[in-house]
Amino acid sequence: MASLPTAADSEAAITAFYRAHSGIVVLQQVVGALALVPFVAFGLSLAPNRWLRPALFLFVAVELITNIVPLVIVAAPGAAHPLTLLEDVADSALFISVALFLVAATLAESMWLRALAYVVAAACVLRALVSPFGVTALDQVAPLAFLAFVLVFSIRLLARPAPLPAT
Repeated sequence: MASLPTAADSEAAITAFYRAHSGIVVLQQVVGALALVPFVAFGLSLAPNRWLRPALFLFVAVELITNIVPLVIVAAPGAAHPLTLLEDVADSALFISVALFLVAATLAESMWLRALAYVVAAACVLRALVSPFGVTALDQVAPLAFLAFVLVFSIRLLARPAPLPAT
């Protein structure tokens, strides 16, 4: 998958990138949007609480924004720089929404799982806050930590004993 340019890049560099990689950018955004379907199903399968659905729907909304903006840049490269700035802000908002989802999804879970969720959420928040300043150290770590957490959480949910029927 392609790594998208940031607002720190020049208008010419951004436009050239989208012109040269339009096919992969479109594919990446479509795959990202389609990946929401199983993620939403996962989120809706969790035990509901007051914060889970708002956090899930915030995540979906921000993810869709991060998918739409690059598609607009591909279609209308004349506004590439301001749209790339919008994409940078949306990307940071996405990581904040990931953190909120992690916290909301694990409110009723065991302490070790909540602690792990908080560590991953902290990495996501830190990534969201430092990324606009050009710090890229967490650009791969935070999303991979999120995916690893969802895997651990899913295994935990699948391995949990089924509740006994009421008699």
